[in-house]
Amino acid sequence: MGYSELPNHPLLLSGGGMEEAVLFVDESEESKAAEAELEKRGLKFKKVDVSRNGLRGWLLFEYGTAKVPVLVMGGLVLVGLEEIRKGLA
Repeated sequence: MGYSELPNHPLLLSGGGMEEAVLFVDESEESKAAEAELEKRGLKFKKVDVSRNGLRGWLLFEYGTAKVPVLVMGGLVLVGLEEIRKGLA
């Protein structure tokens, strides 16, 4: 798991509370790049490896995709490295 301090960021839900992001990954280069992107931006997140314990199937059921990386923060779901980068811009 990776953790760091979460700054004020436009992806946070309004309402005053901080939302911890969850980054669903596997062992792919795209997943590693997404993790590095969040760390570089100083975002607090929990990393979940979906390649273990059948979690990829749960990811498909819960979010409608088995593709990773997936970044979930509050009600926002970003699928794929480029969408994550655009959402964090």
